[in-house]
Amino acid sequence: MLCVGKQDSVKWRALTEEHARDSFENLLISVCRFRELTGAYPQNITVVSYDFKEERFVHLHRSAIGFQESRFFYTGTPASITSKEAALKGEALVRTQSQEDPYGCQGSLYHKILRRNPFHRSIPYPDGCPEIQGLFRYFGEAPYPGSLPWP
Repeated sequence: MLCVGKQDSVKWRALTEEHARDSFENLLISVCRFRELTGAYPQNITVVSYDFKEERFVHLHRSAIGFQESRFFYTGTPASITSKEAALKGEALVRTQSQEDPYGCQGSLYHKILRRNPFHRSIPYPDGCPEIQGLFRYFGEAPYPGSLPWP
């Protein structure tokens, strides 16, 4: 029988993040939070989300943060939704918008982010991640031109 100490249990290693307003921010803030807690940026990233979001995460969001594809993994879970057709239609729209605006800084993606923050709360990132402050503040359609601290 294996005894797991209190500090080794998942409860003591799992954290939540409540500031992200969309999937892209969820990925970027998670990378920053990892750095804040460990002192280093991740060598690998595994995203666990709905299976129908895989294309967007693996190809668009990963690419927007300049993370190496061979070190990025996705585990899809089935969505327990009433209308899968509506979800797929919505995902197709968001994927198209993300292709045109990968950093969510204009148009409908930007306005959706604003609606998800009705009380204008400040996001405490990237203060704990000075190496990627530029990426947090980047507003452009082209890939982020600055250097990034991951392989």
